[in-house]
Amino acid sequence: MDINRRSLLKSALVGGAVAGTAGLVACSNQSSDPTATASAGAITVSENEVTPLQLFASQDFNGQALFAAGAASSHTAEVGEVMRIVQTINKKTGNPADPTTDDFDTFYNEFGAYADQLEKLAADTGSAHSISMRNRYLRSAMYAAQQVFFVLGTSNAGREQEIFQTCQNRWLKAMATFRPKMVSSKVKSKYGEIPVYFIPAPGSGRKPTVIISEGSDGQNVETMQFGVTAALDRGYNVVLFEGPGQMSLLFDQQITFTPNWDEVVGPVLNWTRNFPSVGKVGLIGISFGGMLCARPAAKLKLDAVVLEPGAYSMPLLWGDQESMKTVQETHSIPEAEKQKVVEEVNKGFAEAWGKMNRADQFRVYKRGEIFDKQVQNDARANKTPSNYYALLEKLIPFNYEQDYKKIKIPTMITINEGDQFFGDQGHQAFDWLQNVPANKKKFLDLTAAMGASMHDQPIGPQVAQEFVFDWLDEVM
Repeated sequence: MDINRRSLLKSALVGGAVAGTAGLVACSNQSSDPTATASAGAITVSENEVTPLQLFASQDFNGQALFAAGAASSHTAEVGEVMRIVQTINKKTGNPADPTTDDFDTFYNEFGAYADQLEKLAADTGSAHSISMRNRYLRSAMYAAQQVFFVLGTSNAGREQEIFQTCQNRWLKAMATFRPKMVSSKVKSKYGEIPVYFIPAPGSGRKPTVIISEGSDGQNVETMQFGVTAALDRGYNVVLFEGPGQMSLLFDQQITFTPNWDEVVGPVLNWTRNFPSVGKVGLIGISFGGMLCARPAAKLKLDAVVLEPGAYSMPLLWGDQESMKTVQETHSIPEAEKQKVVEEVNKGFAEAWGKMNRADQFRVYKRGEIFDKQVQNDARANKTPSNYYALLEKLIPFNYEQDYKKIKIPTMITINEGDQFFGDQGHQAFDWLQNVPANKKKFLDLTAAMGASMHDQPIGPQVAQEFVFDWLDEVM
């Protein structure tokens, strides 16, 4: 098996090769047609333009900054603050396309400095101005979430758990000001106790309720723009949880993802139904959660599901398909034979690792830690991942083709133009909804023209949520 740097660079980004996504992040204010003309002051955008705003030359930095800016729709960020932080980072780093460890440090430090400033301002504001205090805590949590995302690329990745706790504590302080009060608890599962949060909508009587499942790298504060705010505005109760591979279970307990997401959502659903204000219950899966939630949609008694976006196979999304296929073909062979392949794969990976730039190494750390505890330990210690074969082996069960074919409840699947992670897997997933009546399934194509391109429409959250909840209103 030939493992080289080029193939391994592809593995660094779940959902597509680094080279394959370069075109998605190139941004220009001019039309791709050199003969096009425009009136004075007009801005022309080519039809294949999918990146709405280029704040950083680095695709990783840019994507996260766009999510932070889009969070302004839920009062968890301020566009002017994000732009100012971006300016400061670019001034100090020179805005490289391939950031170094020092550049990751600068991104981490500048978002952190602004977050710390807001936290102090929130504490000084006090309950006399509760809304200002809440919003400042929310923004400080959101900016800390950017630190959580990139900490494994910095010179001190060992502080991952610490910065997560900072982000989480600020979000909890903000949520403590919500009325009616949020109820937090823990429910038992096969994977240990799962933290759960019930955020009630105002008013009496039974109300439609949504359980929102985050994906692989979102924090609780980020769910505000992915459904919490939209749901509460429309009179829905909201339930959040932290499952294996997410938040406290990942960062504090090092419990990684399970493909059996029904065993995670099931206990959360049972807990949710105990509240007298809960009527029909829908499930919303965000990002990687859009793939995971296909299984509870097929197995649990839910009233509707939104897979946002829809996808069905993690092995097919891993960019290093050569190594992925080798692992798939050999993971069940006799142990003595398998061990030789494991050694070959890991040797090739180790040789390639030292030639990767820091951004590529970060992507392996980031996309690997959610599946494999050893990868997380290696990342926190800034070491070469010691068992690449084992990481790829962990991905094999994350395939949901059969689950889509068993879903019978009302289902919405979304897809984003230019999704740099999930591509167009949502089209195939929707075709597999054979047991859902035609009038109970919906395919939502979110496009650049709508302002909702790229994975999870980073600066178009309201656009997506309007469609999602209009549909939920109809089926629930």
